[in-house]
Amino acid sequence: MAKAAPGTAGKDPLRGLPVIRPETHGRHSLIDRLALDLRERFGSPEDFAARMGMSKHELLALYYEPENSLRPTQQPPDMVAAEYSRWRTWFLLGGRGAGKTHAGACSVLREARLDSEARILIVGPTYTEIIKNQLEGPSGVLTLARPEFRPEHLKSKKQLIFPNGVKADYLPAADADKFRGYGYTFEWLDEIVAWKKDPVAVWNECCRVGRGTSKRMRDLGLSSRKVITTTPAPTELFREILKQRRGLVLSCSNTLDNSAHLDGDYALQALDAKKSPIGRREFWGELAFDLDPALFRGVDWNASRVKPKDQPSVFDFIVIGLDPATGEKKGADEHGIVVVGVRREEDGRDHAYVLADLSLKSPEPAAWAKKAVAALKEWEPHAKKDDGGRPRAWIFAETNTGGSMVVATIHTLAKVKVLTERARNSKAERAAPVSMLAAAGLVHMVGKLDKLEEQLSKFTGAPGGHARDDRVDAMVWPIYKHVVKMRRNVGAAADKSQTNEAMEHQSE
Repeated sequence: MAKAAPGTAGKDPLRGLPVIRPETHGRHSLIDRLALDLRERFGSPEDFAARMGMSKHELLALYYEPENSLRPTQQPPDMVAAEYSRWRTWFLLGGRGAGKTHAGACSVLREARLDSEARILIVGPTYTEIIKNQLEGPSGVLTLARPEFRPEHLKSKKQLIFPNGVKADYLPAADADKFRGYGYTFEWLDEIVAWKKDPVAVWNECCRVGRGTSKRMRDLGLSSRKVITTTPAPTELFREILKQRRGLVLSCSNTLDNSAHLDGDYALQALDAKKSPIGRREFWGELAFDLDPALFRGVDWNASRVKPKDQPSVFDFIVIGLDPATGEKKGADEHGIVVVGVRREEDGRDHAYVLADLSLKSPEPAAWAKKAVAALKEWEPHAKKDDGGRPRAWIFAETNTGGSMVVATIHTLAKVKVLTERARNSKAERAAPVSMLAAAGLVHMVGKLDKLEEQLSKFTGAPGGHARDDRVDAMVWPIYKHVVKMRRNVGAAADKSQTNEAMEHQSE
C-alpha cells in the first residue's frame, strides 16, 4: 500500500483543515428552520404560507431560490462563515444521496447570478452522467434554476448560456488534453471518485485552467474557485487535493442528513452501513486511507451464521447465482453456483441466507447447467408462490461473457426461469454494498461453507480475479441485485410538485 502523502497520514486525513459539519454548523436549511419554528409555535408546519403571512408570489420566490433549501454543509463556505469568504477549493465529502449534486448545482447557479463575467466549467465522469445528473437530473442545474434564470442548453456546443450572458461549459473527466486552452473563474467537479481515466492528470488540468478573473473577483479579492462534490475514496487523487491546503475548506455530510428526500429502505440501509468501514465511507462520507482491500475480511460470519436446522422454511424468493467458467476462463476456473434465499424479517429488513455452495470444476460442458437446474428444483418448494401459483425462484447469470449461451444451455435441459443482466460496474463495486450488509449481520451463512468463506476472505474485486472469485461472484450478484437498496432521489422534482399542490390549494 502506498505511503500516505503529507497531509493525509494518520487516522484523520482532515486534521488541521477547516471542516463544516452538521454538528458544528447546523443541520437545517432556512426553509427547515421556518417549518420547525411553525411546528414549535402551532404544533404543525401546515398552512406554511398563511401562517407566515406570505402571498403565493412570495411563496414562489421562497421556493425558487434554491439557496433557501441548502443545509449548512451544502452551502459554499462564504455563506456559512465570514472567515471562509476567500475560499479557493470547497471539497464536499458526502455519503450517497447526501445532497451533493444539489449543492454543486446551486453553487453554479449562485455564481452565474452574482457574477455576470463568470466563466464556468462543469466536469463529471462522462457526458452522459453530466447531463443525467448535473444538468437535467432532479437536483441538476436546469431543474433547480429559477424560471427567469434558467439557462439555455446548447448540447451541440456542450454549453449552458444564462440569461445574463454567463457561459458554462461541460466536459467529461476522460482526457486531460481536452481541457487545454480554457480559462475559468469557477469550476464544479462532481463524483471524482468515478473519474476512470487518469484522474490526477484531469485534476491538474482543472487547476491549470482555473485561472480566470472578473471585476467582481478583483473587487472582493477572490481567486478562481473549485467546488468538488463526491463520495470519498482513498485514492491518489484525494491525496493530491488534500495536499493543496491554501484556501481549502471541507464539508462533511452523511446520507441520513438528506433522508427527507430518500426512499425509507435506502435510509435504513445507510443506518446499517455504519457498522462497516466501507459503509462509513459510502454513506457517512468518512475518508480513510487505511481500508483493507479485501472487502469481506472484516465480516464476522460466525456472528450471523445460522444452523441448517434453524434456517427459515420459506423464503420470499430464492435465486441460484451462476458464474460459469466460459470463454477464456474454460478449463481454468470453477463454475460458481451459489443458492441464496431472501426473506423480509421482523426488523423490517431484507435478510439474505446463503443456503448452499454447489460450485464445481468439470470438463463436461453442461455440468454447471445440470447442477444449477437441479439446485433450482431442490429449492423451489422453499420459495413463496407468485399470483399465478408459481414458486418465486429462478437462476441468475451475468451476460457479459457467454450470456446467450448460458440461457440456451440451461433451456436445453429444462424450461426454467432464467434472469440475466449485463454488468455495468466492476466486481468490487457490486461486492462493496454486499459486504456492508454482511457486516451489519444481514447476510447469513447457513452452516459452514468453507471454500466460499475462504474465497470471500481474500476477495478484492481486482481485475483478473477469475479463479479467485467464481464462488464470490455467484453469491454477490443475487444479493446486489435484489437486496441492496438503490437510491431513488426524488429531489427537487417532488418538492416542486408538492409546492405547486400547496399553491393550488391556497388559490382555491
